[in-house]
Amino acid sequence: MNRFFCFLIISLLFVSGKNAFGRIPEGNLNRLKVLEDSLRKIGPKVFQGRDETKKLANQKFIQFMEEALNVEGAFEYPFDSLKFMACLTAPDKSFRIFNWNLPHDDGTHQYFGYVMNLDPKTKKPRVWTLTDRSDEIRNPEQATLTCEKWYGALYYKIIQTSYKRKKYYTLLGWDGNTSATWKKLIEVIAFAKDGTPSFGANIFERGKKTTRRVIFEFRAELIMKLNYEEENKQIVFDHLAPETPSAEGMYQFYTQTFSYDAFLFKKGKWILKEDIDARNPSDKKRDGKYIPPVGDQNLPQPR
Repeated sequence: MNRFFCFLIISLLFVSGKNAFGRIPEGNLNRLKVLEDSLRKIGPKVFQGRDETKKLANQKFIQFMEEALNVEGAFEYPFDSLKFMACLTAPDKSFRIFNWNLPHDDGTHQYFGYVMNLDPKTKKPRVWTLTDRSDEIRNPEQATLTCEKWYGALYYKIIQTSYKRKKYYTLLGWDGNTSATWKKLIEVIAFAKDGTPSFGANIFERGKKTTRRVIFEFRAELIMKLNYEEENKQIVFDHLAPETPSAEGMYQFYTQTFSYDAFLFKKGKWILKEDIDARNPSDKKRDGKYIPPVGDQNLPQPR
């Protein structure tokens, strides 16, 4: 009897593993593996050396990435060896985000990425290039943005919620910003009827103020908590404040106060709740699968 169940479990594992790539033609699967290996070797060079060296490596990385994403079967392929970047899949598997940062010598960062979803009519994958225009966006918490004009960040979590049959996809991200301050943000991605992505939704309520995204800015190297609690359906984050009252508005002096606030999803809105009890053991868990990069516990470490 024990041998039978052991054989059954092994057989099921084999079948499930096979089905993970069952829809990818063998030739395409082999091509994707070769391209992933090239990406894995080039990727770390995007984070090493001077700006010119990193930019050249990034250009080559983009070429391989675009080639890989246009191979039939890329939508199902995991790309799970690329630990230095985000390869995120929506909980309902309706879209994916591939996303990484290019650090500059002056401490700033530039962000690159792709959104991949299925065309509503043809059901074939489409790839949308994200172009970082953060420096050009005025009043970014209120802006409705597109793939061509994107507030660049390195995403590490996709949260799916719903209200009255409408799905909401909320993203958590990190921005290295400058050598003096870092940022974290809560973003929304939505899709038009033809599948075109857009960013920002007027669903974040903080008292009388409603915004399309939430951006936190604080001193560089600070490990700011910004996690999603699945069991409580809330986004929990550190309450930030200046180290002294005289530093109000000088974000290089903003730090944790060791109290926590949260956004709770209610009736299609993220509603701010201040000073929550965040002593739940699950708070210690990290979002996603990532190993921390230099300075942040929620993001992937270049290897």
